[in-house]
Order: sequence, then C-alpha cells, then structure tokens
Amino acid sequence: LALALLVPPPAAAAEAAARTATGRKAVVATASPLATAVALDVLKRGGNAVDAAVAAAFAVGVVEPDASGLGGGGGMLIRKRNGEAVYVNYYGVAPAGVAGMAYDTAADAKSAKAVLVPGAVAGLARALKEHGTFPLAAVVAPSIRLAEEGFAVDATLSGILLDNFPVVAENAASAAVYLRDGLPLQEGDRLRQPALAETLRAVARGGPRAFYEGPVAQAIVEGVRAAGGVLSLEDLKRYEPIVTKPVSTTYRGYEVLSSPPPHSGTTVLEALNVLENADLRKSGPPASSADTFHLVAEAMRRAYADRSAHLADPRFEAVPVAALLSKEYARARFATIDPARVVPEEYRKTPAGDPSAFSRADAARESAVVGHTTQISVVDRHGNAVSRTQTLGTFFGSGVTAAGVLLNCGVSNFAFSSRRNRIEPGKQPRSSISPTIVARDGKAVLVLGSPGAIRIVATVLTLLVNLLDFGMTADEANQAPRFLCQKNDSVLPLEGRFPPALRDELTRRGHRLQLYGDFDLFFGGAQVIRVDLARKLVEGSADPRRGGTAAGY
Repeated sequence: LALALLVPPPAAAAEAAARTATGRKAVVATASPLATAVALDVLKRGGNAVDAAVAAAFAVGVVEPDASGLGGGGGMLIRKRNGEAVYVNYYGVAPAGVAGMAYDTAADAKSAKAVLVPGAVAGLARALKEHGTFPLAAVVAPSIRLAEEGFAVDATLSGILLDNFPVVAENAASAAVYLRDGLPLQEGDRLRQPALAETLRAVARGGPRAFYEGPVAQAIVEGVRAAGGVLSLEDLKRYEPIVTKPVSTTYRGYEVLSSPPPHSGTTVLEALNVLENADLRKSGPPASSADTFHLVAEAMRRAYADRSAHLADPRFEAVPVAALLSKEYARARFATIDPARVVPEEYRKTPAGDPSAFSRADAARESAVVGHTTQISVVDRHGNAVSRTQTLGTFFGSGVTAAGVLLNCGVSNFAFSSRRNRIEPGKQPRSSISPTIVARDGKAVLVLGSPGAIRIVATVLTLLVNLLDFGMTADEANQAPRFLCQKNDSVLPLEGRFPPALRDELTRRGHRLQLYGDFDLFFGGAQVIRVDLARKLVEGSADPRRGGTAAGY
C-alpha cells in the first residue's frame, strides 16, 4: 500500500467541498474540507470507517489546530457491522506532579500547568491497530504533507485565532507558528507547520512510542516545564488509552450507544430516557413548540445536575451508571417535571437525583469496566460506523507548543471544589464529549457528535430528539436552532432563530432566556450522518456553525 494517500490541493479541495453529501456506499463528515477529503480518499481506497476516522483525526489536528491535535485527547466510539461496539478513551490524564502543584483555576487554565498527558497519538494508533486495516504510516502521510506544505487559513480559524491572540502570543513557539510579524494569521494566509511535520514523520516511522519516548517526548517535556508545567518523561511513557464498552439504552425502539464515564454519554442517554415518558410528537419539534422545548430543557437540566453529582473517572470513584440509565429512575426524574412551569425556579437549585434506590446487583461491576474540540463521523460501505470527538480542552489549549505540537489545557476540566472530580495523579477529568451511534434492526442508522464544551450534551440530545422523534434529515437536524439548560447557569442560552411567540411563552413558564446569534459557534459544530435503510442511502451534514464539510460516494 502506497504510504502517500491522495491530498488534493487545498484550493481545489475547498472548492469541491460541500456541507452536505449523500452516498450509496459511504459518507464522512468533519470540521474541515481538507480532513474530509483525506477520509474520503481512504474510504475509496478500500479502507474501513476506523481507517478513515484515524486519517481524518490526524489531518484535522493539522488544519484545525485550534481545536484538536497530537497534544490533546478524546474518545472514539466504534460500532462494527456485526453489532460489536467498543469505546477507545484516549483523553488525557493528570501528570504525577500535580500532587504538589499549586493551581489557580482562573490564572492557570490557559498555561503549562493545565497540560494533561496527551492521549491522541496512543488512542488513534490503538484504534487503528485493533480495528483498522491500513498501516499507521499510510494514514499519517496526508497530515505530514498538509503540515509541511501548508494550507489557506479559513474564516473560522482566523476568527478563533484573533480571539485567542494573547494566549498564542505569550508562548514563543506558538507565536512562531500562528503569528506573522507579531499579528495573527488572517483568512487566506498560508499556515505551515514544519516542526509538526517532523513529529508526524517520527510517529509514522516509529509508531506511538516515537511520541511518548525519545526526542519528541524530551522536547515536549522540556517545553512544558520551561513554561511552568509539571509533565514528565515518565508520565508520557506510562500513558495508555482505555478500551471499554460504550454505555447504551433504548429510545423508542432504537439502540443508542455513547461514551461511558468520565465522558458524558451517560448524561445524554439519561435525558433521552426521561423524555421517553412523554409523547413529544404530539406537540411538535422544540424549534416551534414551547411544550416540547420546555420538556427537553427540564429533562436536560436534571441530567446535567446528575452529571455534576455522579460522573467521575470510574477508576477512582464508583459511578452508578446502571442506576442512572435505568428506565425506573428516568420515570422518577420525569415525575419531578411540571409541564407548565420551571421547577425549581432557579436553574442553579436543580437537585441531583438519588439513583441508589434504582441500582441493580451488577451496577458496581458495570461502572468499573475500564481496562474546544472537534468531531468526525464516518460510515463505510460495510456498515461500520465511527463517531470520534477530540479536543485540546478550549480553543488553542494551553497555548504552549513543543515539538510543533500545541498542547491541551485539560486540567481545567477538574473541579477543585468537588471530591469526585478533584485532581489526582493519573486521573482523567470529567469531560463533556459524547460521541454517539444509533442502531435499528441490527444496523447503524445515525452517527453524530459535537464539540462545544458543556454545550455538547445539550447539542447531541436535541439532535437526537429532532432525528428520532421528528424524522428530520441529517441537515435539517443540524440546522435546527439550539439551546442549553443546565444546573450551573442562571440563564438559558438559545439561538436567535426561535420564534418570538415561543420565547414569550417560555419566559411566561419561568425560563430566563439569553439570546445568541442565529447560527452561533457557542453551540458547537456537529457532524451528523443518517443512514436511510429503506432507500439504501447515506446522508451526511457538517454543521453550518463551523465551516465543516461532508462527502460520500
């Protein structure tokens, strides 16, 4: 197999890219036309969904460096055509040195102190080795070319870079990559990353060990420590991804799979279970019905409250997954919702539920099964499906670059006032990522996920409601207006396209609304694939909020 997969010239790829796509065999949707082109080429060359997702993951880390890359982590949900499902958790873990580290959540969240041990290289390589068919060198080759030859900065990257200019400018290595003459690169400027290309070459030649040991690891540790962080060579050497089963539930006859703790698929599925107790179709979609909007919002904030109270790294804390996902618990939570008004009146006073009464005998065993962000969704010609969410934490992560790698700020996901989610050496923080796959009649019918920090749960939940309850196409669901209702807010953010009459009714019921833009990046950048089994057609949609593309054949 040739090691250099096709990478079309950036301008040509951008011109040919479309935000939506249909295919008879396979579809991919990513946050970048260049990453989409790489993944589609892998699929056309006979690669499976995992091959394509891993190739796109490396590529998007180059062309969307603000959101993901080798210095971050994430999770990949894989569902094979035979129904076997696995979750590869390659989120970062806290370095051993955090035990003696003074950390100020306000001052240090965008600094070297916030760097977790990055898991992307190890996790992607593990997924490829165990579930892919292409060699690592082949799927990394397009990313090497993109990093070395460069690409034109798009409007999204230019805007995010401008917003994060102070963070990038503070680190000399980051400034050398993303600034020109001391100013942020602008739309149309060419971004070249030769040091990142060299690191990618090392990974292509030597596999993940070339990243976690040797010269690359040494350069990363030196860069982090010079900037005040505590990452060590031993931290990197010890890192291993966690391979486990996804969490699952049923919803109106569908099987829904998502990410287990400490990721937030459990929260999405809990909210679905609560909503299953209502006939949402009677009132209509949340974009046009105050009744549906209100029920989804109330279920959403109860699930968020349970997330805060119960979700954590299950290697350190017992997490009652089985109880949280029981239908009986969902009915108890649904019974606390008043369809006519907000209860309790203040979102911040939303009580967590007590799932202990709903625990099953096997709950402890299930919860212990463990060995700013971007989304990639893939369905291949065989019906294999992958949903992968990857992150640096927040845009441009810690702001620290070493060996060409922009490093994450994942320590900020720990809650220093929380016992369950407190920082400890080797621990993963609670994360909002919720890559999700839906199956029916033994076949994957939906693949979706989104970036967006705490908004991820809300975005994935509303997408599922629109797709499963109201039969929307992938693009209709992706274009529908979004909102967030959670315990830790005093207001309910929503996009400005909700009708004034609906907003007035929500206000009358006690919701405190805060309007955002019509298609606001605040609400993520979802990549959605829908399989129409009857028409034998696969449709993909890249979120209009984030300049992504879908492609198929």
